Amino acid sequence: MYPILDAAVFGTEDPVPVLSGLAAAGVEMVQLRAKGLAAGPFLAWVRAAMRGAAAVGLRVIVNDRADVALLAGAAGAHLGQDDLSPARAREFLGKDAILGASTHNPRQVQEAAASPVDYLAIGPVFATTTKADAEPAVGLEGVRAARAGYRGPLVAIGGISAARIPEVLAAGAVAVAVIGALGREVSQVPERAARLLRRADPGAR
Repeated sequence: MYPILDAAVFGTEDPVPVLSGLAAAGVEMVQLRAKGLAAGPFLAWVRAAMRGAAAVGLRVIVNDRADVALLAGAAGAHLGQDDLSPARAREFLGKDAILGASTHNPRQVQEAAASPVDYLAIGPVFATTTKADAEPAVGLEGVRAARAGYRGPLVAIGGISAARIPEVLAAGAVAVAVIGALGREVSQVPERAARLLRRADPGAR
């Protein structure tokens, strides 16, 4: 499971307690997203996260902003279709950074698969309310098509409830990115994450 902490959903309070809770729940990597936040406040929020993430072995990925990821010392960046290209981001962040890219159709999957990314995200799989400008839902067939066109790690995102995790994984995703399924109360995020992990993998902690 790949939780996304979205500032529009959870706010920008100190993220260290919730990140520590996520690590304790068995989460290994989390993405920070703040599309409505200016670069300065976003950088401050990510830096606050980095102060605690390293101590608990949690990798932090920054949504959209490769520059913020670099300045904060994050593990990497997740790029949208309108962001810096994966090739340029790789030059910018270096060979050891984790790079992900969002895709929404087979053409984008094909293009991203040929770029220097470590994983692809496909979605939204189902209708989502956590992103105002979301693309049309691709459904489980979209996940299957993305898996057919990309053999690397594939993350499914968008409207994925706990009940739908098994069918999304069966369609070819190796992980699910979740926002809404974590709820909207920061204090509930670690516990909900643990439940989602158990749903995705019976052997998870």
